[in-house]
Amino acid sequence: MKFFNAKARIVLGLVGVMISLVMLAFFLNLVPDRTTAVLQGRGSLAEAIAVYSTALIKADKVQPANRQRLEMDFNLLAERNDDLLSLCLRQENGEVLIATGDHLEQWGTLSGEYSLDSQVKVPLWAGDQKWGQLELRFLSVSGSGFWSFLKTPIVQMVLFMGLIGFVVYYFYLGKVLRQLDPSQAIPSRVRSALDTMAEGLLILDRKEQIVLANSAFSSMINKAPDALLGYRAGELPWVDLQGNKIDKGQRPWVTALLTGSVQRDSVIRLQFGEEEFRTFKINCSPVLGTGGKYAGVLVSFDDITALEEKEVELRKSKLIAEDANRAKSEFLANMSHEIRTPMNAILGFTEILKRGYVKNEQESLRYLNTIHSSGKSLLELINDILDLSKVEAGQMELEKIQISPYKIIHEVLQMLRVKSTEKGLALELKALGELPQEIETDPVRLRQIAFNLIGNSIKFTEAGSVTVSCRFENNDASPRLLIAITDTGIGMTRESQLNIFDPFVQADSTVARRFGGTGLGLAISRKLARAMGGDITVESEPGQGSTFTVTLNTGNLQGVPFMQPEALAALQQEVLVEEGVRWSFPPARVLVVDDGAENRELVKFLLEDAGLTVEEAANGQEGVDQAAASSFDVILMDVNMPVMDGLTAVGILRQRGLTQPVIALTANAMKDFEGECLSAGYSGYLSKPINIDRFMEMMAELLGGEQVEAPVGASSPTQSDTIMQSLPADTSPIVSRLPASNEKFRSIIARFVVRLETQLEAMAAAQSQGDFAELVSLAHWLKGAGGTVGFHVFTEPAAQLEIEAKQGNGDQVAEIIQQLKALAARLVKPEGAAAAESTDGAKAPAATVIELAPQVNPETKVRGPVISRLAGNKRLQRAVLAFVDKLNQQVEKMDEAFAAKDWTELASLAHWLKGSAGTVGYDAFTAPAGELETFVAAGQWEQAGRVLEEVKALVQAVVPPLVENDSVKIETETPGAA
Repeated sequence: MKFFNAKARIVLGLVGVMISLVMLAFFLNLVPDRTTAVLQGRGSLAEAIAVYSTALIKADKVQPANRQRLEMDFNLLAERNDDLLSLCLRQENGEVLIATGDHLEQWGTLSGEYSLDSQVKVPLWAGDQKWGQLELRFLSVSGSGFWSFLKTPIVQMVLFMGLIGFVVYYFYLGKVLRQLDPSQAIPSRVRSALDTMAEGLLILDRKEQIVLANSAFSSMINKAPDALLGYRAGELPWVDLQGNKIDKGQRPWVTALLTGSVQRDSVIRLQFGEEEFRTFKINCSPVLGTGGKYAGVLVSFDDITALEEKEVELRKSKLIAEDANRAKSEFLANMSHEIRTPMNAILGFTEILKRGYVKNEQESLRYLNTIHSSGKSLLELINDILDLSKVEAGQMELEKIQISPYKIIHEVLQMLRVKSTEKGLALELKALGELPQEIETDPVRLRQIAFNLIGNSIKFTEAGSVTVSCRFENNDASPRLLIAITDTGIGMTRESQLNIFDPFVQADSTVARRFGGTGLGLAISRKLARAMGGDITVESEPGQGSTFTVTLNTGNLQGVPFMQPEALAALQQEVLVEEGVRWSFPPARVLVVDDGAENRELVKFLLEDAGLTVEEAANGQEGVDQAAASSFDVILMDVNMPVMDGLTAVGILRQRGLTQPVIALTANAMKDFEGECLSAGYSGYLSKPINIDRFMEMMAELLGGEQVEAPVGASSPTQSDTIMQSLPADTSPIVSRLPASNEKFRSIIARFVVRLETQLEAMAAAQSQGDFAELVSLAHWLKGAGGTVGFHVFTEPAAQLEIEAKQGNGDQVAEIIQQLKALAARLVKPEGAAAAESTDGAKAPAATVIELAPQVNPETKVRGPVISRLAGNKRLQRAVLAFVDKLNQQVEKMDEAFAAKDWTELASLAHWLKGSAGTVGYDAFTAPAGELETFVAAGQWEQAGRVLEEVKALVQAVVPPLVENDSVKIETETPGAA
């Protein structure tokens, strides 16, 4: 009804009342009913014909003359009555005496004794006996269909009265309302003056009904002034500045009427659509009526929509200016940090050299190397800024020469491999199909692009891999080389991808704080790529990594040979294990608080080996007591401990005035947990398993330690090193990462090399026979065994082979097997282990070695032994043995806790295992222990039981190092004897 004006609504109401009265009259039979009259007439006619017919029939038969007479009379009646369609005399036995027209075909069977409006039957009697019946068929009175419904008298009456009544009432009411219109009390000249005003005006009565609306207001809401009369102003869609509907008590004109006071400068909006609003500034003044009461209110509306839009634009401009100023400040702060960091090293070490604070030539050279590397970093930063300016100004000079892009990428990978190795990332180069051996481009700028993108991927990836893959698109018009850098890093949102190539921009401010950098690398790289006729695009998902794709025009490829993927794979080299360093500290006392004895023993060994005094505490309460009883320079404290946890303990120490550094050592490596530790009072944070180099560096920062000469027992260049330096890059040898100086490890490595040849032949045979199940088993063995003996280069292709074999992809399986054979041909057997090549044991060393069989142990379900990565370090073997001694006891406690459903105890034991196992080099336990802790915390008992069985199987495969004549050997018994 809100779509009709007041007059139309009144007219509709009156018409409704009138129609209701007419229908009531029909139901009370106050109005003659034509249908009833017709039916009565048909009944009378039927009775008359029945009487006439009865007079001409006898009980037993009808005379022929009478029959002929009746037939003539029936035909005459049918012709003279339009509604009468046919007649029939039917005897009691069903025999038809007389029937006119198509009566027999159209007559329907009647159930019961009653007739219908279109079929009437009358019984005929011959004396006391029923002779038969008279049948009359009429046109239906009611008819059928919609038009028959319209012909119904009551419907016709309702429609007639409704239409005529609406027209009559509408014009009549219009004349009456004009006589009653309150606005007529206002002289026309006053109304004309109000209509000339730019402001919208309304006069409302106490019920918010509009008494008068000027032209300005009616044009604001696109309605005629007359259409607004009687309309309630509160029914318009008023909203506040936030878009919320305004209730009655919040309307300024209602407030003016209730309080009798003038309401000034109220700002509200009128909503016209989903996103369309008009904003008004409203002033309301109550109008005094008779008897001292307020009879209405005068409301003025000033349209300030345009003014508000300008204010919004100004606000946006202000925000843009503030963002630009903030970006400038962030840039200056970032540049200040990036410049000051190398400058601090340059000036600091220069001052040390200047003052003569050097002990020997080696130390002096180290300081000079630091100064040199810091100067190079500073120069690279300045060059980045200059390059960006040149590219944006269009002054970057490029050259185009024939180069091998893969050699350049390989050189970049070699330069960055140290960083990827430090972070435990796999870094490799792949070819997706055949590639042109050379392309025409700028080698310097290609190297710069590759260095920026690959370095970025390594920087923003904490675990997993960085893969550089090359693909050629043979477009005759413009052949292109696509270089994709794919990582498993932090990833980006789609919003971040839109501005990641802008100068001085990173995905967000937390990224800049966490990973550092200027945000120039990607901006420069894309501008260089576009200047070279290509581009850089990115695809990324948060938490799932990113893929940056560099597109390069290859130039003219006429006469350029193409290379197969195997040739590119030969460029990769195995990384050599770096030698460790030792530290020297001034006298200092350190308190180690940890509920894991092996953790305390390892930390104690590292610190005492560096010349520090170490004391131990098994829980937070003991740590607090010892810190109160004695003074320590640094406290290393675990977080999750019995009796008193670390967060509580450090809080108590800080309340007591302790100012010395307290470093958190915890297996919880979540990023938000680090902030929780720092908020609780910890000075720093280190996660378990302990990274020894990072740990010692932090201790050096806290206590003034410094590096000293290489550790005692460091080996001289081996035969493998000599081979490494003498062979060309495409046949570079692959050396195991296990310490080959240990006789036992040499034997294990040699056994693997011999075994691998047999296994690769088995793979080839299974592939030729289509035995994918066997291939899955062999690939799974290689995936685990290769890494166990230090040949990690096999891990990823073996894993991929396992996946392809499960899916039955024969072509991919054959290709991977060829890659594995190429890798196997480059393996280097350790010096002095030739006897291990014998498979019958005749030439094997006297000590038994671990057999890395491909079959699964049916009892443990574990492939191969579980060996600590610290097993070859004589200085750390006691900590490893302490862990192994305790491991079986702890796992038994896990079993008991699981059986007793003591989830708190089980979670605590899983947390211990997660931190302690990795600390002593048994990294195989870290992931399942973390899963076990997570499943227990989430109440997922079935999954927790499954992981617990996996942990128990790993325990059975543990190989502990044993002391023999001050050296370490691998336990020779079957895995699981620990």
